[in-house]
Amino acid sequence: MDRVRRYILVSLMVAVVFVALVLVLDLVGLRYSAPTTALLAPAAALGLVQYVRISGFSMPGLRTATARRGEVAVTIAITLVGWWVAVAQEPMGFGWTLPCALVLAAWLPMVETWWRWPLSVAAGLVVAVSGLVAGAVAGQPTREGAAVWVVVVTLTVPFFTFCNYLQVWLWSMVRQLDQARRVAGELAVAEERLRFAAELHDIQGHHLQVIALKGELAARLVGQDDAAARAQATEVSELARTALRETRAVVHGYRRSSLSTEIGNAVDILRAAGINATVRGSATDVPPPLQPLFGILVREGTTNILRHSAAGECSLTIDVDGGRVRVVLSNDGVEPRVSIPGSGLQSLRERFAIVGGTVRTEQEPGTFHLISEAAVA
Repeated sequence: MDRVRRYILVSLMVAVVFVALVLVLDLVGLRYSAPTTALLAPAAALGLVQYVRISGFSMPGLRTATARRGEVAVTIAITLVGWWVAVAQEPMGFGWTLPCALVLAAWLPMVETWWRWPLSVAAGLVVAVSGLVAGAVAGQPTREGAAVWVVVVTLTVPFFTFCNYLQVWLWSMVRQLDQARRVAGELAVAEERLRFAAELHDIQGHHLQVIALKGELAARLVGQDDAAARAQATEVSELARTALRETRAVVHGYRRSSLSTEIGNAVDILRAAGINATVRGSATDVPPPLQPLFGILVREGTTNILRHSAAGECSLTIDVDGGRVRVVLSNDGVEPRVSIPGSGLQSLRERFAIVGGTVRTEQEPGTFHLISEAAVA
């Protein structure tokens, strides 16, 4: 999203610089009197600055500026007056219509209905005809080709409006995709929580029910058949240990955690968020004791991509050499920032350290790598 923001801002600035050069060259030609130049220069500067500012109003999130009451109308009026002053001295000119046309083109995309298009043509026609009238009022003779000139000036406004509308549309699509990524990340977290809750319920519900029944039975047997009561108590103790062991397995993600399943889920979630995901290598080559561990890494890495990047490409590389496994999860769409280790990555490092493995991160310009290695003991 940041890349698109930069692209739009740069494209706006390129248009401003180009128009500014055209107008400066026109002023350097000394075709205008000193008072006219003194009026045209600030009017053009205001129009070009306001073009960038007003364009941001139709693209929420692009900039933090908010429109002031009457700001657009005043800017249009000032640039229109500048246009009239220019054509009053140099009839049938073209360059000085650009500041007014750009300001109109920045405002018109905020009209949310199809009326923006006939309105842009009408605005262009007003600019053209008013310029012709201003020249006539100043005593300038109507030159040959006035009709063609009016058409060209008229079409300037809808042309710039169309260009600006494309940028507004692009920004809107990018914001929707970014929101979809965030929703996909939240859904992935919610799905994992539901999976964890279901597994915990299955384990605890079954074992606790059996423990309760055997505890009641042991209580009834006390004093009647002490040997049977002790046997039931022993089974209760064993069931409690089993429940504790399986609960720990769920907490650490080892119970029914398949690397192939985690990779499949990750690819589906990433592609649903508009991220092109590719997998190199085979999950089946990873030794079974290490599959749950790398499955957790894939799950955590996918969640981080959805939450903390604007990725368009993601790749997972699995490299198995003997009993040693190396898994690298890479993605683009990363902005330079101060790295602050999260609890998820710290937990991964601790889990890999238990089996003598490592987890580290590397960041290149625009690319992030999550690198993990472990071997069967």
